[in-house]
Amino acid sequence: MTTTKYPAAVIAAVLFATPAYAVTVENKSADAIKIGIDYGAKEEVKEIGANKSLKFDCPEGCGVTGPWGFSWMAQGDDAITTDGNSLVGADA
Repeated sequence: MTTTKYPAAVIAAVLFATPAYAVTVENKSADAIKIGIDYGAKEEVKEIGANKSLKFDCPEGCGVTGPWGFSWMAQGDDAITTDGNSLVGADA
């Protein structure tokens, strides 16, 4: 029986590898937009330039609020695309 030897770094990388949980927000509008990211105990605001995208970690799920008018509960490798307009309308 032959034994293959692997460097400790390779073994550690395999044992501790975790999937990446990144959310991408793509801004397809001609103007910069701001989004809010709610991680539960931590919140932050990010700006996304016109026709740009932003990728951020969201390992345990997070709320993403933007010009679409509601909070999107994101997780995993979600992708959100916006044209800068609200998807929610007020009824009279």
